[in-house]
Amino acid sequence: MIYENLKKNLNNKTEPKNVLYVNFLNGAFVEIKGPVDSEYDVKFINKKTGEVPYETTIRNNMWTKCSIQYFVDWRIEVYNKGVLWASHDYNAEGKRVYIALDSKALGDTLAWVSYGEEFGKKHKCKVILSTFHNKMFRDEYPSIEFIEPGEPANDIYGMYGIGLYYEEDGSINRFKNPSDPKGEPLQKMGSDILGLEYKEVRPRITIPKVKKDDKLITIAIHGTAQSKYWNNKEGWQGLVNFLKGKGYKVKLVSREKDNYMGNKHPLGIEQLPEGPLENVMEEMLKSKLFIGIGSGLSWLSWALGTKTVLISGFSYDWAEMQDCIRITAPKGKCEGCFNRVRLDPGDWNWCPDHKGTDRQFECTKSITSQMVIDKIKDLL
Repeated sequence: MIYENLKKNLNNKTEPKNVLYVNFLNGAFVEIKGPVDSEYDVKFINKKTGEVPYETTIRNNMWTKCSIQYFVDWRIEVYNKGVLWASHDYNAEGKRVYIALDSKALGDTLAWVSYGEEFGKKHKCKVILSTFHNKMFRDEYPSIEFIEPGEPANDIYGMYGIGLYYEEDGSINRFKNPSDPKGEPLQKMGSDILGLEYKEVRPRITIPKVKKDDKLITIAIHGTAQSKYWNNKEGWQGLVNFLKGKGYKVKLVSREKDNYMGNKHPLGIEQLPEGPLENVMEEMLKSKLFIGIGSGLSWLSWALGTKTVLISGFSYDWAEMQDCIRITAPKGKCEGCFNRVRLDPGDWNWCPDHKGTDRQFECTKSITSQMVIDKIKDLL
Protein backbone atom coordinates (compact mmCIF):
# COMPACT_ATOMS: atom_id res chain seq x y z
CA MET A 1 0.00 0.00 0.00
CA ILE A 2 1.46 3.37 -0.96
CA TYR A 3 0.76 6.80 0.42
CA GLU A 4 2.37 9.90 -1.03
CA ASN A 5 2.82 13.33 0.50
CA LEU A 6 2.82 15.76 -2.37
CA LYS A 7 3.58 19.46 -2.34
CA LYS A 8 3.26 21.64 -5.38
CA ASN A 9 4.93 24.97 -5.94
CA LEU A 10 3.42 27.99 -7.68
CA ASN A 11 4.53 26.68 -11.07
CA ASN A 12 2.51 23.51 -10.40
CA LYS A 13 5.67 21.39 -10.38
CA THR A 14 5.89 18.44 -8.00
CA GLU A 15 8.51 18.97 -5.31
CA PRO A 16 10.72 16.12 -4.08
CA LYS A 17 8.68 13.88 -1.80
CA ASN A 18 8.95 10.88 0.48
CA VAL A 19 6.65 7.91 0.08
CA LEU A 20 5.17 5.61 2.75
CA TYR A 21 4.98 1.86 2.04
CA VAL A 22 2.87 -0.42 4.26
CA ASN A 23 2.20 -4.16 4.29
CA PHE A 24 1.25 -6.85 6.81
CA LEU A 25 3.48 -9.78 5.86
CA ASN A 26 4.00 -11.62 9.17
CA GLY A 27 3.79 -8.34 11.02
CA ALA A 28 2.90 -4.72 10.28
CA PHE A 29 5.67 -3.20 8.14
CA VAL A 30 6.41 0.46 7.44
CA GLU A 31 9.03 1.87 5.08
CA ILE A 32 9.62 5.50 4.11
CA LYS A 33 11.47 6.05 0.85
CA GLY A 34 12.45 9.29 -0.75
CA PRO A 35 15.04 12.06 -1.14
CA VAL A 36 13.84 14.38 1.62
CA ASP A 37 16.05 14.03 4.70
CA SER A 38 13.65 13.96 7.63
CA GLU A 39 12.73 12.09 10.81
CA TYR A 40 9.45 10.25 11.41
CA ASP A 41 7.74 8.92 14.54
CA VAL A 42 5.85 5.70 13.75
CA LYS A 43 3.07 4.27 15.93
CA PHE A 44 1.52 0.80 15.54
CA ILE A 45 -1.92 1.04 17.16
CA ASN A 46 -4.27 -1.83 17.97
CA LYS A 47 -7.61 -0.32 16.98
CA LYS A 48 -9.59 -2.82 19.03
CA THR A 49 -7.84 -2.06 22.32
CA GLY A 50 -6.30 1.34 21.67
CA GLU A 51 -2.93 -0.01 22.81
CA VAL A 52 0.33 0.90 21.10
CA PRO A 53 2.40 -2.32 21.18
CA TYR A 54 5.28 -0.67 19.35
CA GLU A 55 6.45 2.80 18.38
CA THR A 56 9.77 4.02 17.07
CA THR A 57 11.54 6.77 15.16
CA ILE A 58 13.06 6.30 11.72
CA ARG A 59 14.38 8.50 8.93
CA ASN A 60 13.69 8.45 5.23
CA ASN A 61 14.98 5.35 3.41
CA MET A 62 14.56 3.27 6.56
CA TRP A 63 11.98 0.69 7.60
CA THR A 64 10.49 -0.68 10.81
CA LYS A 65 8.22 -3.57 11.71
CA CYS A 66 6.12 -4.69 14.67
CA SER A 67 7.03 -8.19 15.88
CA ILE A 68 3.40 -9.32 16.31
CA GLN A 69 2.65 -11.74 13.47
CA TYR A 70 -0.92 -12.80 14.23
CA PHE A 71 -3.86 -10.73 13.00
CA VAL A 72 -4.36 -7.33 14.59
CA ASP A 73 -6.72 -4.65 13.29
CA TRP A 74 -3.92 -2.16 12.90
CA ARG A 75 -3.87 1.61 12.54
CA ILE A 76 -0.48 2.99 11.60
CA GLU A 77 0.25 6.63 12.23
CA VAL A 78 3.39 8.43 11.05
CA TYR A 79 4.31 11.85 12.48
CA ASN A 80 6.78 14.35 11.10
CA LYS A 81 7.83 17.17 13.41
CA GLY A 82 4.87 16.39 15.67
CA VAL A 83 2.31 16.59 12.87
CA LEU A 84 0.45 13.58 11.48
CA TRP A 85 2.16 13.04 8.12
CA ALA A 86 0.38 9.85 7.00
CA SER A 87 -1.79 7.06 8.37
CA HIS A 88 -3.06 3.67 7.28
CA ASP A 89 -5.92 1.55 8.63
CA TYR A 90 -5.77 -2.19 7.92
CA ASN A 91 -8.12 -2.92 5.04
CA ALA A 92 -7.78 -6.18 3.11
CA GLU A 93 -10.91 -5.70 0.99
CA GLY A 94 -10.20 -6.61 -2.62
CA LYS A 95 -6.62 -7.54 -1.81
CA ARG A 96 -4.67 -10.80 -1.62
CA VAL A 97 -3.90 -12.35 1.76
CA TYR A 98 -1.65 -15.40 2.17
CA ILE A 99 -2.38 -17.89 4.98
CA ALA A 100 -0.02 -20.80 5.63
CA LEU A 101 -1.03 -23.85 7.65
CA ASP A 102 2.39 -24.65 9.09
CA SER A 103 1.64 -28.19 10.26
CA LYS A 104 1.87 -31.34 8.16
CA ALA A 105 -0.50 -33.16 10.53
CA LEU A 106 -3.80 -34.22 8.98
CA GLY A 107 -5.79 -33.36 12.10
CA ASP A 108 -4.34 -29.85 12.36
CA THR A 109 -5.08 -29.19 8.70
CA LEU A 110 -8.67 -30.39 8.99
CA ALA A 111 -9.16 -28.26 12.09
CA TRP A 112 -7.84 -25.04 10.55
CA VAL A 113 -8.53 -25.09 6.82
CA SER A 114 -12.03 -23.62 6.99
CA TYR A 115 -10.79 -20.51 8.78
CA GLY A 116 -9.10 -19.46 5.56
CA GLU A 117 -12.53 -19.18 3.99
CA GLU A 118 -13.92 -17.45 7.09
CA PHE A 119 -11.14 -14.85 6.92
CA GLY A 120 -11.87 -14.19 3.25
CA LYS A 121 -15.57 -13.71 3.96
CA LYS A 122 -14.98 -11.32 6.85
CA HIS A 123 -12.43 -9.13 5.07
CA LYS A 124 -13.81 -9.51 1.52
CA CYS A 125 -10.36 -10.45 0.30
CA LYS A 126 -8.78 -13.10 -1.90
CA VAL A 127 -7.22 -15.81 0.27
CA ILE A 128 -4.16 -17.70 -0.93
CA LEU A 129 -3.85 -20.80 1.25
CA SER A 130 -1.00 -23.27 1.55
CA THR A 131 -1.50 -26.66 3.21
CA PHE A 132 0.22 -30.03 2.99
CA HIS A 133 -3.08 -31.63 1.90
CA ASN A 134 -4.35 -29.31 -0.85
CA LYS A 135 -5.86 -32.11 -2.93
CA MET A 136 -8.53 -32.77 -0.30
CA PHE A 137 -9.92 -29.24 -0.40
CA ARG A 138 -9.19 -27.56 -3.72
CA ASP A 139 -12.52 -28.43 -5.38
CA GLU A 140 -14.55 -27.59 -2.27
CA TYR A 141 -13.23 -24.06 -1.75
CA PRO A 142 -13.40 -22.38 -5.19
CA SER A 143 -12.96 -18.91 -3.68
CA ILE A 144 -9.52 -19.87 -2.30
CA GLU A 145 -6.31 -20.08 -4.32
CA PHE A 146 -4.37 -23.10 -3.03
CA ILE A 147 -0.60 -23.20 -3.37
CA GLU A 148 2.03 -25.63 -2.14
CA PRO A 149 4.03 -24.80 1.01
CA GLY A 150 7.03 -22.70 0.07
CA GLU A 151 5.57 -21.71 -3.30
CA PRO A 152 5.86 -17.94 -3.84
CA ALA A 153 2.76 -15.78 -3.92
CA ASN A 154 2.76 -12.34 -5.53
CA ASP A 155 1.09 -9.02 -4.72
CA ILE A 156 0.32 -9.93 -1.11
CA TYR A 157 -1.16 -7.40 1.33
CA GLY A 158 -1.08 -9.62 4.44
CA MET A 159 0.47 -12.93 5.49
CA TYR A 160 -0.28 -15.16 8.50
CA GLY A 161 0.97 -18.54 9.66
CA ILE A 162 -1.20 -20.93 11.69
CA GLY A 163 0.56 -23.33 14.03
CA LEU A 164 1.74 -23.92 17.57
CA TYR A 165 4.93 -21.90 17.85
CA TYR A 166 7.51 -22.19 20.63
CA GLU A 167 10.53 -20.19 21.71
CA GLU A 168 13.89 -21.93 22.19
CA ASP A 169 13.29 -22.08 25.96
CA GLY A 170 10.06 -24.04 25.41
CA SER A 171 7.68 -21.16 26.11
CA ILE A 172 4.92 -20.14 23.71
CA ASN A 173 5.97 -17.62 21.07
CA ARG A 174 3.67 -14.74 21.98
CA PHE A 175 4.44 -12.89 18.76
CA LYS A 176 2.88 -15.72 16.72
CA ASN A 177 0.30 -17.16 19.13
CA PRO A 178 -1.93 -14.58 20.84
CA SER A 179 -2.84 -17.10 23.55
CA ASP A 180 -1.52 -20.43 24.81
CA PRO A 181 -2.81 -22.96 22.26
CA LYS A 182 -2.37 -25.86 24.66
CA GLY A 183 -5.09 -24.42 26.87
CA GLU A 184 -7.83 -24.18 24.26
CA PRO A 185 -9.52 -26.29 21.57
CA LEU A 186 -7.36 -27.07 18.55
CA GLN A 187 -9.64 -25.19 16.18
CA LYS A 188 -9.53 -22.07 18.34
CA MET A 189 -5.79 -21.82 17.68
CA GLY A 190 -6.63 -21.01 14.07
CA SER A 191 -9.41 -18.54 14.81
CA ASP A 192 -7.27 -16.72 17.40
CA ILE A 193 -4.35 -16.21 15.02
CA LEU A 194 -6.64 -14.90 12.29
CA GLY A 195 -8.64 -12.68 14.63
CA LEU A 196 -11.90 -14.55 14.00
CA GLU A 197 -14.73 -15.44 16.33
CA TYR A 198 -14.31 -19.03 17.48
CA LYS A 199 -16.93 -21.50 16.36
CA GLU A 200 -16.58 -25.13 15.40
CA VAL A 201 -16.41 -25.29 11.61
CA ARG A 202 -16.48 -28.63 9.84
CA PRO A 203 -14.26 -28.52 6.74
CA ARG A 204 -15.53 -29.47 3.33
CA ILE A 205 -13.80 -32.40 1.64
CA THR A 206 -14.31 -33.91 -1.78
CA ILE A 207 -16.24 -37.03 -0.74
CA PRO A 208 -16.41 -40.21 -2.84
CA LYS A 209 -19.81 -41.80 -3.36
CA VAL A 210 -20.17 -45.05 -1.45
CA LYS A 211 -22.93 -47.37 -0.35
CA LYS A 212 -23.55 -47.38 3.40
CA ASP A 213 -22.84 -50.64 5.27
CA ASP A 214 -24.79 -50.62 8.53
CA LYS A 215 -22.89 -53.67 9.78
CA LEU A 216 -19.44 -52.09 9.43
CA ILE A 217 -17.53 -50.35 12.23
CA THR A 218 -14.20 -48.71 11.44
CA ILE A 219 -11.50 -48.20 14.05
CA ALA A 220 -8.07 -46.54 14.19
CA ILE A 221 -5.85 -47.54 17.08
CA HIS A 222 -2.49 -45.93 16.25
CA GLY A 223 -1.05 -42.47 16.89
CA THR A 224 2.21 -40.52 16.92
CA ALA A 225 2.99 -41.03 20.61
CA GLN A 226 2.17 -43.76 23.10
CA SER A 227 0.32 -41.24 25.27
CA LYS A 228 -2.29 -40.95 22.51
CA TYR A 229 -3.02 -44.70 22.52
CA TRP A 230 -5.77 -46.50 24.42
CA ASN A 231 -3.33 -48.12 26.82
CA ASN A 232 -5.77 -50.48 28.53
CA LYS A 233 -4.47 -53.88 27.35
CA GLU A 234 -7.96 -55.38 27.23
CA GLY A 235 -9.64 -52.26 25.87
CA TRP A 236 -9.71 -52.76 22.13
CA GLN A 237 -10.15 -56.52 22.35
CA GLY A 238 -13.11 -56.25 24.70
CA LEU A 239 -14.73 -53.67 22.44
CA VAL A 240 -14.13 -55.72 19.29
CA ASN A 241 -15.56 -58.85 20.96
CA PHE A 242 -18.71 -56.91 21.85
CA LEU A 243 -19.13 -55.50 18.34
CA LYS A 244 -18.60 -58.85 16.65
CA GLY A 245 -21.04 -60.40 19.08
CA LYS A 246 -23.59 -57.92 17.76
CA GLY A 247 -22.88 -59.04 14.20
CA TYR A 248 -20.64 -56.18 13.11
CA LYS A 249 -17.55 -56.33 10.93
CA VAL A 250 -14.69 -54.36 12.44
CA LYS A 251 -12.17 -52.84 10.04
CA LEU A 252 -8.92 -51.21 11.11
CA VAL A 253 -8.09 -48.24 8.88
CA SER A 254 -4.75 -47.32 10.51
CA ARG A 255 -1.85 -48.09 8.19
CA GLU A 256 0.58 -49.25 10.92
CA LYS A 257 1.23 -52.98 11.09
CA ASP A 258 0.51 -55.30 14.01
CA ASN A 259 2.87 -54.80 16.98
CA TYR A 260 3.86 -51.31 15.81
CA MET A 261 5.85 -49.81 18.71
CA GLY A 262 4.68 -52.78 20.79
CA ASN A 263 0.96 -52.18 20.16
CA LYS A 264 -0.89 -55.37 19.24
CA HIS A 265 -3.93 -55.37 16.99
CA PRO A 266 -7.09 -56.87 18.48
CA LEU A 267 -8.07 -60.28 17.17
CA GLY A 268 -11.04 -60.71 14.86
CA ILE A 269 -10.58 -57.55 12.82
CA GLU A 270 -9.79 -56.90 9.18
CA GLN A 271 -7.14 -54.31 8.29
CA LEU A 272 -7.60 -52.08 5.28
CA PRO A 273 -4.71 -52.69 2.87
CA GLU A 274 -2.25 -49.82 2.68
CA GLY A 275 -3.19 -47.34 -0.02
CA PRO A 276 -4.25 -43.73 -0.64
CA LEU A 277 -6.17 -41.75 1.96
CA GLU A 278 -9.22 -41.88 -0.31
CA ASN A 279 -9.56 -45.58 0.54
CA VAL A 280 -9.71 -44.75 4.24
CA MET A 281 -12.33 -42.11 3.55
CA GLU A 282 -14.48 -44.60 1.65
CA GLU A 283 -14.43 -47.07 4.54
CA MET A 284 -15.28 -44.36 7.06
CA LEU A 285 -18.18 -43.17 4.92
CA LYS A 286 -19.51 -46.72 4.63
CA SER A 287 -19.37 -47.43 8.33
CA LYS A 288 -22.04 -46.98 10.96
CA LEU A 289 -19.48 -45.71 13.48
CA PHE A 290 -15.83 -44.78 13.60
CA ILE A 291 -13.95 -45.33 16.85
CA GLY A 292 -10.51 -43.81 17.28
CA ILE A 293 -8.06 -41.93 19.48
CA GLY A 294 -6.68 -38.40 19.47
CA SER A 295 -5.25 -38.62 15.95
CA GLY A 296 -5.77 -37.27 12.47
CA LEU A 297 -8.07 -40.11 11.45
CA SER A 298 -10.56 -39.10 14.15
CA TRP A 299 -10.55 -35.59 12.69
CA LEU A 300 -11.04 -37.08 9.23
CA SER A 301 -14.04 -39.13 10.35
CA TRP A 302 -15.58 -36.04 11.94
CA ALA A 303 -14.92 -33.98 8.82
CA LEU A 304 -16.66 -36.60 6.68
CA GLY A 305 -19.74 -36.47 8.90
CA THR A 306 -19.37 -40.05 10.12
CA LYS A 307 -20.51 -40.63 13.71
CA THR A 308 -17.20 -40.37 15.57
CA VAL A 309 -16.22 -41.89 18.90
CA LEU A 310 -12.99 -40.51 20.38
CA ILE A 311 -11.11 -42.23 23.21
CA SER A 312 -8.49 -40.00 24.79
CA GLY A 313 -6.91 -39.29 28.15
CA PHE A 314 -3.85 -37.29 27.16
CA SER A 315 -6.11 -34.36 26.20
CA TYR A 316 -9.05 -32.79 27.98
CA ASP A 317 -12.53 -33.41 26.62
CA TRP A 318 -12.77 -29.88 25.18
CA ALA A 319 -9.54 -30.13 23.18
CA GLU A 320 -10.82 -31.79 20.00
CA MET A 321 -14.02 -31.44 18.01
CA GLN A 322 -17.16 -31.16 20.14
CA ASP A 323 -19.47 -32.95 17.72
CA CYS A 324 -18.34 -36.43 18.72
CA ILE A 325 -18.84 -39.03 21.42
CA ARG A 326 -15.95 -38.46 23.83
CA ILE A 327 -14.65 -41.00 26.33
CA THR A 328 -12.06 -39.56 28.68
CA ALA A 329 -10.24 -40.64 31.84
CA PRO A 330 -12.40 -41.48 34.87
CA LYS A 331 -12.74 -38.82 37.53
CA GLY A 332 -9.73 -38.68 39.83
CA LYS A 333 -7.28 -40.10 37.29
CA CYS A 334 -4.45 -38.10 35.74
CA GLU A 335 -5.41 -36.60 32.39
CA GLY A 336 -4.89 -33.73 29.97
CA CYS A 337 -1.09 -33.59 29.94
CA PHE A 338 -1.10 -32.48 26.29
CA ASN A 339 -3.08 -29.39 27.29
CA ARG A 340 -0.75 -28.59 30.18
CA VAL A 341 2.78 -29.52 29.09
CA ARG A 342 4.68 -29.24 25.82
CA LEU A 343 4.79 -32.62 24.08
CA ASP A 344 8.28 -33.98 23.47
CA PRO A 345 7.89 -35.61 20.02
CA GLY A 346 11.28 -37.31 20.41
CA ASP A 347 10.12 -39.30 23.44
CA TRP A 348 7.71 -42.00 22.28
CA ASN A 349 6.80 -42.87 25.88
CA TRP A 350 6.27 -39.25 26.89
CA CYS A 351 4.22 -39.11 30.08
CA PRO A 352 5.24 -35.90 31.87
CA ASP A 353 3.53 -36.64 35.19
CA HIS A 354 4.18 -40.36 35.77
CA LYS A 355 6.73 -41.74 33.32
CA GLY A 356 8.62 -44.70 34.78
CA THR A 357 6.04 -45.35 37.52
CA ASP A 358 3.08 -47.69 37.78
CA ARG A 359 0.86 -44.69 36.96
CA GLN A 360 2.37 -44.16 33.49
CA PHE A 361 -0.48 -43.70 30.98
CA GLU A 362 -3.05 -44.21 33.74
CA CYS A 363 -5.44 -41.85 31.90
CA THR A 364 -6.28 -44.38 29.19
CA LYS A 365 -5.35 -47.49 31.16
CA SER A 366 -8.33 -46.52 33.32
CA ILE A 367 -10.74 -46.40 30.36
CA THR A 368 -12.35 -49.82 30.10
CA SER A 369 -14.06 -51.39 27.11
CA GLN A 370 -17.30 -51.37 29.09
CA MET A 371 -17.06 -47.58 29.43
CA VAL A 372 -16.91 -47.29 25.65
CA ILE A 373 -19.67 -49.86 25.13
CA ASP A 374 -21.95 -47.96 27.47
CA LYS A 375 -21.44 -44.82 25.38
CA ILE A 376 -22.19 -46.43 22.01
CA LYS A 377 -24.67 -49.25 22.65
CA ASP A 378 -27.71 -47.07 21.94
CA LEU A 379 -26.23 -46.20 18.53
CA LEU A 380 -25.93 -49.81 17.35
